[in-house]
Amino acid sequence: KAGKCYRLYTEKDMSKNMEKNTLPEVLRTNLSSFLLTLKALGIQNILAFDLMSIPSVPALCQGLESLYVLGAIDEKTNLTSIGHSMAEFPTEPQVSKMLLESINYNCSKEILCVAATLQVRSLFYQPRTPKQQLDYDSSMQEILDSKSDHVTCVNLLLMNDLTPLNEDDCKERFVNYLALKRANEVRKQLSNFLRRYGRIESFEASTSDDDTSSCIRKCVTAGFFSNSAKLGNDGRYYSLRGRHMVKVSASSVLERFGWSSEYIVFGETYDGAKGGIEVRFVSSIEGKWLQEIAPHFFH
Repeated sequence: KAGKCYRLYTEKDMSKNMEKNTLPEVLRTNLSSFLLTLKALGIQNILAFDLMSIPSVPALCQGLESLYVLGAIDEKTNLTSIGHSMAEFPTEPQVSKMLLESINYNCSKEILCVAATLQVRSLFYQPRTPKQQLDYDSSMQEILDSKSDHVTCVNLLLMNDLTPLNEDDCKERFVNYLALKRANEVRKQLSNFLRRYGRIESFEASTSDDDTSSCIRKCVTAGFFSNSAKLGNDGRYYSLRGRHMVKVSASSVLERFGWSSEYIVFGETYDGAKGGIEVRFVSSIEGKWLQEIAPHFFH
């Protein structure tokens, strides 16, 4: 049926500034996961591998550097033992490293929750009206960890294990029911992979909430230390590598409930609605953790 199409750009801009075809994904995404897969398949010389679209040398170097700092490859770009293990997981290398480290931190049950929530859309709907904001703040109190989006999501999934939430419950709590359901499915799948490397363990009942939160946040840092930022003198956060200014997402519990920390670690970046780089899945961390976990990266 005939109709009208409204475009938010001029014909001149379309012909002058826009590509005729979308760039292949291999040319516009982080290559660390792709390179890890090739290494696991026994392909040592990446540059000699016959790709339809050849990534740039800087992109390849960045991908290899990401794998190196995670311990997945050695100085000669050969796959390490932990690299072989990371390649078994259907996740990004940072998530795979975090999952494997959870065995050592004895918090694999909680970190499986973190990994699952990183694979889905946001678990929470954001309030829009003043009344909704009050209802949202009230509903969050039961699961809130003001220092961490990651731990808050863990608390939600573990609470749901004890008392499953139906669609009406989720609506009342501003929880995305479909995302919660999907996160539980992903968690179950990832647990099958993680069991190959150790027992799925959780904290003892006597462990304090603060100790639980610290351990989870430290384990997250073990995988995402390269996604860290420090609070500047101007009250803004700057990434530790590259000194790029980043803004904590308005949906983060750190932003909403007023917790500020000298150092943060985040799950991902995106273009903010008002420009600049915003980060989500944020947790406050201690600066000394970075030196303990990745001295080679911050030397």
